[in-house]
This record gives sequence, C-alpha cells and structure tokens, in this order.
Amino acid sequence: MHEGIVTCSPSDGLGDVAAAMAEHAIHCVVAIDDGPPGADDDRLWGVVSDLDLMRGLGSPFELDAGNVAELVTSTVTRGDTLEHAAATMAGRRVAHLVVVDDGRPVGVLSTLDIARAISVADGISPASGTARWRPPIAAPVSCGSISKVGRKPTSRS
Repeated sequence: MHEGIVTCSPSDGLGDVAAAMAEHAIHCVVAIDDGPPGADDDRLWGVVSDLDLMRGLGSPFELDAGNVAELVTSTVTRGDTLEHAAATMAGRRVAHLVVVDDGRPVGVLSTLDIARAISVADGISPASGTARWRPPIAAPVSCGSISKVGRKPTSRS
C-alpha cells in the first residue's frame, strides 16, 4: 500500500488530474468530497484512474474529474489480507483499491503492490527475476509534438 494519497476535487479539470498523476508517477487519484469545510472534508467521493483519464481526454466535451471518476469505489481496510484485496480486485475488475479508515481514504493498494508483496514473500528480489527491461531498438523519432520510439524514417523514391 502507498501510505498517503494524492487527491483531487470532483471539480478539478482533467489537466490538473493528469499533472498530479505525472508528478507523483501514479495511476489513480482519489477524489474527495467537495462540500463545505467541516467534519466530512476528506470523505471518499470516487477514484480517477489513468484509463478513466484517457476516456475523458477523448471526449468532445470539456469534462472534469467528477465526470470521469468511478463513483462505486472498491475499498479495503488496513486489516484486510492481501488475498482478500486480490479477490476484490479480480471480482470488481479494478487495479486499485482505496484503503479506508473510518470511511476516510488513507492509502491506495494497486495490483503492483500485491505483486511486490508476493515476490518478497517468495524471497524473490526484483533483480533476481527472469524478466528484464530491454531498451528500444531504434532512437526516438519525433512526430510533430509527439515523440515515439520506432524505426528511422525511410525516404521513398
């Protein structure tokens, strides 16, 4: 679990949500209640995942976090087991669970967090596994304002 959370308001723009995800290298942002100051300031409202963000960015309408957030949010508590969390993720087909304490978000548990916990429990360090990162075959090619990795352009006659 990632202790602490990155939050947004349901009224925040998608650009702000994207900036928060990029700045913190995360795949979801927790939307909290946008109501008046008081006891319910930090109540869970929804979750905006990276996929929700992509769907929103493809819309012809100007959307905010509240328009794309998953409102039926899957949660666990600190006392729940990893097996319970994994079963919840599989059953709900989600990659993130909000960890709550008395209804208030205190962390986020991702599929990667569970994978790390399993590998540590099995005594496998990240460096000892068989999977390896491989660098791209060709240098990045610029396509307008978007840069992508691919083959070098060829000239056509």
